[in-house]
Formats: sequence, C-alpha cells, structure tokens
Amino acid sequence: MISRDSFTPVAITKVAGQYPDVFPFNPDEAYPEYSGRNLSNEPNYVYRAVRESLRLLGCDTEKVGSKEWNPLGFLIEPGDRVFIKPNLLTHEYRNSFGHNGDIYSVITHPSIVRAVADYAAIALKGQGEIIIGDNPCIDADFNRLLEITQLHLFESFYRDNFGVNCRVLDLRPMRTDNLYYYGFKSKTKQLEGDPESSSIINLGEKSYFYGMNPLLFRGVYTKRWETIKHHHGKVHEYCISNTVLNSDVYISIPKLKTHHKVGVSLNIKGLVGINANKNFLIHWRLGFPKMGGDEFPPPHRLTDYFILALRHLFLDLIPEEKYLWLRQQLKGTKLDILFQDTKCLSFKHYRGAWDGNDTCWRMAADLYNVFVKDITGWRQRNGKNRGVKTFSVLDGVVAGEGEGPFCPTAKPAQFIIAGEDLLLVDCIGVRLMDFKLEEVKYIDHLIRDNQVNLNKVSLISEDLDTANFFDQNKNYLQFVPPVDWKNLTIGNHRGNKQ
Repeated sequence: MISRDSFTPVAITKVAGQYPDVFPFNPDEAYPEYSGRNLSNEPNYVYRAVRESLRLLGCDTEKVGSKEWNPLGFLIEPGDRVFIKPNLLTHEYRNSFGHNGDIYSVITHPSIVRAVADYAAIALKGQGEIIIGDNPCIDADFNRLLEITQLHLFESFYRDNFGVNCRVLDLRPMRTDNLYYYGFKSKTKQLEGDPESSSIINLGEKSYFYGMNPLLFRGVYTKRWETIKHHHGKVHEYCISNTVLNSDVYISIPKLKTHHKVGVSLNIKGLVGINANKNFLIHWRLGFPKMGGDEFPPPHRLTDYFILALRHLFLDLIPEEKYLWLRQQLKGTKLDILFQDTKCLSFKHYRGAWDGNDTCWRMAADLYNVFVKDITGWRQRNGKNRGVKTFSVLDGVVAGEGEGPFCPTAKPAQFIIAGEDLLLVDCIGVRLMDFKLEEVKYIDHLIRDNQVNLNKVSLISEDLDTANFFDQNKNYLQFVPPVDWKNLTIGNHRGNKQ
C-alpha cells in the first residue's frame, strides 16, 4: 500500500511506444491479475506503463505478480462510485494558429482510461460503479467526441467483462453549435447535463477572489451579471456537478499540455470539468492593466483604451439579439472594430491569453480548495463519512506544447506520471516540462498555502534520473511555452521545436 506520509510518492514511467489503435485497447500480455480476458495481438505500451507505475508506487506490494494483485484496493472499496475524469476538451483540433495538429495532443487517449478503469474494476469486485465524464468546451460535439475516443463502448465492456456498471457523461447543461457565438447565452442549446443536478458551494473569504472588484469579472457569457452575482463581497460560489461530489473516488487523467491563460493545464486546471455551470468561473477581468483588468497586455496606442471601453459598454447594455444584429450589419465597416469582441485592437491577441492574466489561476486554485481540500466542509454536511479520495495518471505519451489548450503542437514526450496527490503530480509535470513552478500561479500559491516542501517529495522512476529533480540547472523535456509566456521556461531555452 502507498505510504501514508505527509507526501505520497509520485512515479514517472517511460512509455516505450505509441498509443494502441484498436478498441478496447486490450493488454498484449496475460498479466496474472488480468485473469484470462482477451489479449491484443499488437503491443500495448500504455497498459504496460500504467501497470508499471502502480507497481513503482508500492501498491499492494505483497501480491504483485499474483492473480490477487489489487493495486487500487487501498483507494477503492467494493460499492464505491469511482469518477474517472479524462481531458475531453473538444472533438477536433482547432486551427486558430494556422496549423493542423493531433487531437491527442489536446485530449486524453482512451487507452489510458481503459488501463486505469481496469484496475478500478478489479478493486470494485463487481460492486459499485465507474463513471467517465467531463464538462467539455461549450462548442464541443460530444457525439463526435465519443466517435473519436469510443469511450461510450466502455459502458457495455465493463458490464460484460467485469460485472461493473459504467456510465459516460457529458456534464454540460448548455452547448453552442457555432463558436462564432461564443459568449452569447441566447445562442446556446439546452443539454441534459448532470443527471444528479448540481450544488452551489460558497468559499466566501477563503476564495482567492476575496477583496477584488467584482464589476470587472468576466465568465463564459458576455452578459456578466450572473458571474458577478456569484462573486462579490463574501460570496464566491461554484456550481459543482453532484455526480462528481457524490463520488467516493476521483481519478484524474489529464493531458500534459500548455495553456495560454494559466501556463499549463494538468490536474488542477482540469477541475474546470467538474463544474455544472461554467459561468460561475471567472476567466479574466475586463480591460487593460491600467484599467484594473488583465484581459489584454498594455496596448500599442492610446485609442485602444477608448475603443475597448466602448466595446464593453455595448456588450453590457445592448440586448444580445440587437448586438448580434448590429455586429452583422456593421461587418466590414469602420465601426466593425467595436464588435470584434474576441481580439485586441492594434495587435492580435486573445482575451486573457497571456502571462499577465491574474484571474484564471485564482479560479483553478479555488476549485482545488472546493473539491479536493473541501475546505468548506461540504462532504461532512452532506453525510459523507470521509473526504474524496484522489488519484492521477497524467497522459504525456503525446503531449502538447506551444499554443495550448486548443492548438498545441504535438510533442512525443513518452511519459506518464502517477500518484495520489493531484498537486504533487502537477508539480512534477510542470518541472518535467522545464517550466518554472513559480510562474504557474495556481501551483505556486497552493504549494505555499499547503506548505509543500518539494525536497521531501518521494519521486520514483526507473527511466529517469530523479536526484535533485527540481534543480533548475537540469533539463528534461524542454517544452515550448505559449507565445505570451516569455518567463515560463527554466533557463534561456525556448523549448526544442520538433
């Protein structure tokens, strides 16, 4: 069983090849605990690496190599609900930055979900359930996403092969068919959302937003009053899916990739996917820095201040349908600049997408405290006998560098990182990317606020020299950062462009 020291161990495992192609991504070896189920004729390096990570972590050490080996038995009990959250951001690779790319540099590969879910099913022993779910981006086509990943086929697979109930859920309550209408609630369509509804949890003064000016807050929608209603004074509320909250075990399987608003998107930023209503999430603050905002860097010309102020005035005061009509009527004219709500004025820049964003990291850190740390005591108040148990297997087989989260360049990093502590796994992932932990603000603040001494972290690997792992004189994967994150990388390198 994993040690119960203050800092549980983290394993880094090299993956010797690529993802397997054919569902259901069976292992290619008759492992004793696998008990004679179907095997693949092709190599499955991913399954082998996940299994090796569990062995390295010391999971059920006494029974390794026997059919009774139950590596997740310390975490999962028969009858538990296990929520597995891969990164299912979108169904297609966006070409916003002028190039095509690998969708699996953006989202988690289903073969890793399969390997992790197998060991969860072994621990459940035919009792309880596995739920695989996420809250993807607002324009994601979930049916198309399922066609690509085939995750929905796991529902019958685990019922037939393990006797365990399995569901795959899209937790979104709303979707827009056209990204052109991003931010306009009137152009969204209602979805089923979480079948168990949601709970609103107030962090109050414990929020990283406490004491900030709420009138500048911007959530998902252009009409900001719902976001402000839930973030002002001593009210800082998050709307979390009850299916997740009611789970006994939360297993995160994020993608190792960059993010243009917070630097990197791993376990903690991935907690965005447990939300039912993302309009409770503050993404940036309106305006330029001199205006108290972090929407854009300082502009190249003074007129940008005036134009941006007019933009926000129009968005706040003009009804959506009338605003969209005006935008269409004025397209191509000189006044069109007042309705270009996604980019900056005298230079090309996306809202909040730079290292000066001092807002989005607060949202990620708040979600960690709401759900993982449960600092409001929600679970106890709602009859839960214990806090949620967590585990992570970070998918870095094909990683994403550069313009993440939607347009990263695929990087064959060939590693997975596994451990109980989501924050520690994220710390290891950031350092493996050769990024500075202190520049990833949500990680930096959580390290300090939770008094994490990284020198005491037990890091285990048979593939990588882990001595003095956090020494900034050492180089590992040398990821390319997002374009406006010039201070993110360790040393002078800008990453190895491949």
